[in-house]
Amino acid sequence: MKDNKKKITISSILLGTVLSVAGALGVKSNETFAWGPERQTYTNEQPAPQAVFNSITNNGGVGDERDFVRIVEVHDDGTKDTYTNEINVSAGKTYEVYIYYHNDASTTYNDAAHNYVGVARESKVSAAFPESLAKGQRGEVNAIISSTTTMVPKVWDEAYMTAEEDLTFAYITGSAKIYNDWGANGSTLSTNLFSTEGTYIGLNELNGLILGCDEFSGQVVFRIKASAVNSPEESEEPEVPSSVAGFEIDKKVSKDGGNTWEDSVDVKPGDEVEFKIIYKNTGNVAQKDVSAFDTLEGAVGMEYVAGSTRIYKSGVETKIEDEAGKGLFDGGLSIGEVGGGVEIEIRYKAKISESKDTFSCGKTVLHNLAGVSGRRADQEDAGVATVYDKVAVNVVRTGEGCLPTALPETGPAQIILAGVVSAGVLVGLGYWLNSKMQLRRLQKVAKGEKSSKKQASEEKREGESLKRDEESKNGEETKHNDKK
Repeated sequence: MKDNKKKITISSILLGTVLSVAGALGVKSNETFAWGPERQTYTNEQPAPQAVFNSITNNGGVGDERDFVRIVEVHDDGTKDTYTNEINVSAGKTYEVYIYYHNDASTTYNDAAHNYVGVARESKVSAAFPESLAKGQRGEVNAIISSTTTMVPKVWDEAYMTAEEDLTFAYITGSAKIYNDWGANGSTLSTNLFSTEGTYIGLNELNGLILGCDEFSGQVVFRIKASAVNSPEESEEPEVPSSVAGFEIDKKVSKDGGNTWEDSVDVKPGDEVEFKIIYKNTGNVAQKDVSAFDTLEGAVGMEYVAGSTRIYKSGVETKIEDEAGKGLFDGGLSIGEVGGGVEIEIRYKAKISESKDTFSCGKTVLHNLAGVSGRRADQEDAGVATVYDKVAVNVVRTGEGCLPTALPETGPAQIILAGVVSAGVLVGLGYWLNSKMQLRRLQKVAKGEKSSKKQASEEKREGESLKRDEESKNGEETKHNDKK
């Protein structure tokens, strides 16, 4: 067992403003402190019957879990030595702090049959490190793991640094991350890590939910930089990490099962479309109370496909067990706390109505609106900000009950056909005139009249007269039809 009767001196850290380690950890200067508090311990073979953090004494990876804070130097090439409880520190070097967490409850107690007594909720980690150390001074890096539903509400531990010269220490912005085997793996943590409030940890989301069993364990790490006091390059005050807050969303729609995503798509009644809301924390400050909602505003004629909502975080898919989609469409889907730089996707499907009464012939444009709200986690009184985006779904109805969407085409083939028809009409007219003339000749022959050049000339004039009479008649009929 680790000796828990060591004496330490609590100092402060620099993170935007100087925070008191004593305040952050809830202890007094010069008070006995190491791992704590005294608590019931367990083993891998005999895990806890209820949620409790870091109380197993024979963990295969870290040994005694009560000793859960370690530190190591990070070399210029990015390599690291072995994490340790004690380290000598010097100017110009970077150090990484390691905080191990494990809910020691047996996985048996994670279900409803056991009233979820194995689940740790509102789980947070807070940490602190010295602002400065004099040459030869020994200081500590501390951490607390807390939960509102564990047998022991808070457990704590520390590692030690001894300065080889007068030093100051500064947090390397954005280096605080969580690592586990779940969707939150690699997420950047809020700078609330260095406050009395602490920052949420989690599995697929940073929502404070940690189940019992080693498969749900993980680590929190962050880095600090040591600088020489009054060195030429460090003569000014240590740089205060800047806090940048911000987030954005992008709404997309797909009609081909998610292969392509667009701002606008053309569909027909009966089709199915998929929507995607992309949320990204663009700052280095965590956003808390993040909530996404989708109103289907202006989208009469689209129906949610029950059970189709999914969340993708760090490439991991999570199904939302909400057949009606009420979380997304009624009050908002709670995402919790999202670290800086983290991107989340929310997807769901909708079907276009096939009813003929819903969409008139032609194109109907439906606008689908989504929004995400949240507030920066490093300010207690921060207001809620909301951003919106929308996509267009163009429903095109054709077919039964609708006129053609375009006039018949006119081209070379149609022109040739018209010419053939006109030629046929003229040929038919010629045959008709010739038959009339033949009829008159036959009538004269029947009367015994003889043919002569004069008679032939008269017949020719008569034929021309008949032709003019017929053309005049056709012209009058055309004018009559035009008036109609």
